[in-house]
Amino acid sequence: MMDHVRFSLTLAIVITSATFGLPQNVNPTPQPILTYSGEIETSYDQVKGITTVRLNPMQVYGEPLTSSKYIGGDEARFSASFTYLGRRLRVQPKTVLFSLISTSEDWKYSDFRKLTALVDGKRLNLGPLEHVPSFTVSASANPKSDDSIRQWIAVSLTYKTFRRIAKGKKVQIRMGPREFKLETNHLTALRDLATRMVP
Repeated sequence: MMDHVRFSLTLAIVITSATFGLPQNVNPTPQPILTYSGEIETSYDQVKGITTVRLNPMQVYGEPLTSSKYIGGDEARFSASFTYLGRRLRVQPKTVLFSLISTSEDWKYSDFRKLTALVDGKRLNLGPLEHVPSFTVSASANPKSDDSIRQWIAVSLTYKTFRRIAKGKKVQIRMGPREFKLETNHLTALRDLATRMVP
């Protein structure tokens, strides 16, 4: 009888030890990682008393100008920003500046009539483009390519329209002659920017 009790106790200890030694979840479900290559910067202009919150430009098509693969053609990055009075956001901004920075061998954006977006299958007419008063012509560092023209194009969006774009799952933007898709990292960056617009 004593041998039977000892055997039962020993077996219980072995099973308990083995159970605690097993991993609790052999195949955990991987969590999605939402990252983006852009960064959001905040700057304050003491003279004007205005704070600017800006998403650093993110590539949307073509090879980056700094890439060794860039041989001219056309490349572009997009950005978004908003401003408010003072150092602290007290009122939700009414507009967001949505901009495109294009580098190409010729003048691509001579037609500034409209910007359109396709958000989850619904077309949005976002109004006329504004030509930010800045463009440069520079010699290429790559001997295989010609001189390049850099243009800055922008449109002011209402907060509501900006939110619709940022919350979209499938977003295509058309600015002048170019159409591009906003990938997951672009939309993640816009959503991050949107969270900073809430006082």
